[in-house]
Amino acid sequence: MSNSPRLISLAPTQTEIVAALGMTENLIGVTEDCNFPDQVRKIARFGSWYSPDIGAVLKARPDLVLTFGSHHDEIASMLAEEGLRVYHSEPPTVAASLESMAEIAALLGCEKRWAELSASIERRLLQVCDALGNKSRRRPSVFRIMNWEPLITPGPGAFQHDVIQFSGGRNVAGDGQAPYFVCDPEQIRSRDPEIIFFCEPQIKNLLEADPEWKKVSAVRSGRILIFDCGLTCRSGPRIVDMAEKLSEAVLDLTA
Repeated sequence: MSNSPRLISLAPTQTEIVAALGMTENLIGVTEDCNFPDQVRKIARFGSWYSPDIGAVLKARPDLVLTFGSHHDEIASMLAEEGLRVYHSEPPTVAASLESMAEIAALLGCEKRWAELSASIERRLLQVCDALGNKSRRRPSVFRIMNWEPLITPGPGAFQHDVIQFSGGRNVAGDGQAPYFVCDPEQIRSRDPEIIFFCEPQIKNLLEADPEWKKVSAVRSGRILIFDCGLTCRSGPRIVDMAEKLSEAVLDLTA
C-alpha cells in the first residue's frame, strides 16, 4: 500500500478508527451514517452503512475499503473478488475491538499513533475495572434496547453484550441464541432489569406509558439511560466512553 493510501470506509465504526489514527485526509469516501468526528461530514458519501453504493466504490478504485458487520460479509467478498483490498471486521468483545483497531493501524502504517491511542484507551478501561473493585460484587441486571418493534437486543457474541459485562452489569438477555435477536417483551419484563438503555429518545416515552413496562424496576426507579448511538453501536475508540458511562450507572446502583 502507498504511503498515502486512498481509503473508503463503509461503516461509522471504521471511519472513527481511521480518524482517531490521524488519517482523515486519506478518506476519499464514507457513508451517510458516518458523522464523527465533524470533519468526516465533508467527505464524499458512498451510500449508507446499510446500503453502500458499491458501483461508486468500484469506480473510485480506492487502495483500501473498510467494511463492518455481518451484513457486509457478502459486500466485502464481492469487493475483494473485484480486485480491491478490503478489511472487514465484526469484533464480538471489547478486547477484539482493540485488536481490530490495531490491525487497521498496522495496515495504514500508524503503529506509533496506535501505541499512544491504545495506551490511553487501556488506561481508562483499567480505571473502569478498578472502580468496580471486587469482581464478585453484585451485577445489576441491564437491558439494551436496539429496536422497539420488534424488540431487538444484543446477546452473546455482540460487543454490546460484552460492554455490559465489562462495565459491571449483567445482560438480562445474556442467554440469547444470537449476537442480535428479537426477544419476547414479556420474558424480558419477567427478568425485571434494573437498568435499561438505548439511543432513540422516543423509547423512553413508550416505556413510561406502557402499563406492563411501568412495573419493571428500571422504569419505576427512573434508571432509563439514553446514550448517543455513536457510543452504543460502534466498537471504535469511543467504546471506552460507553464503558465508562455504563459503569457509572452500575456503580450508582450498587454504591
